[in-house]
Amino acid sequence: MNHYYTDSSTLDSDRKEFEFYFDNEVFRFTTDNGVFSKNNVDYGSYILVRSINSKDLGRSLLDLGSGYGPIGIILKRFHPDLDVEMVEVNPRAVELSILNNSNNHTDIKVHLCEDILELDHKFDTIVLNPPIRAGKQVIYSLYEKSAQMLNENGHLYIVIRKAHGAMSSKKKLETLFNEVVNIEKDSGYLVFDAHN
Repeated sequence: MNHYYTDSSTLDSDRKEFEFYFDNEVFRFTTDNGVFSKNNVDYGSYILVRSINSKDLGRSLLDLGSGYGPIGIILKRFHPDLDVEMVEVNPRAVELSILNNSNNHTDIKVHLCEDILELDHKFDTIVLNPPIRAGKQVIYSLYEKSAQMLNENGHLYIVIRKAHGAMSSKKKLETLFNEVVNIEKDSGYLVFDAHN
């Protein structure tokens, strides 16, 4: 089954642009067919950013499955000294992330990458809005690899709807981390902070 967490470069292109406001800042995003939430920043990503923007995110952050880049770009704007990187398996999403990074004047490295274990360094923070339609096996693999790619005392933050398996995700995360805390609940979405 095709979904946005795949190579969508063969789809017809139909780019759209929109503005998104967060905490009195305006962001401009270009999206296209074949990427998640192409008409606006999805509410889950908004809740994730809102719940962690005031936290100490350390020195490095990975936006895992970044789509066209809203989570990483917004966090970079508010944390200019944070070294932010993005990873995507979808070439069109990578292309859009690079464009949106430039248009929003954020300095972010974007990787087209099937496996984050290929990256040659670890991170203090990883953020993930899991690709639900990719299936539980893919999502749990992302959790497992994230646990391996965090520095000591690092944090994985995920947002997931209760109806999409939030509690089973929490149980999986509890097999990988010493502590998994629900730090936000809004409109059926939960944000988990998983750390050792």
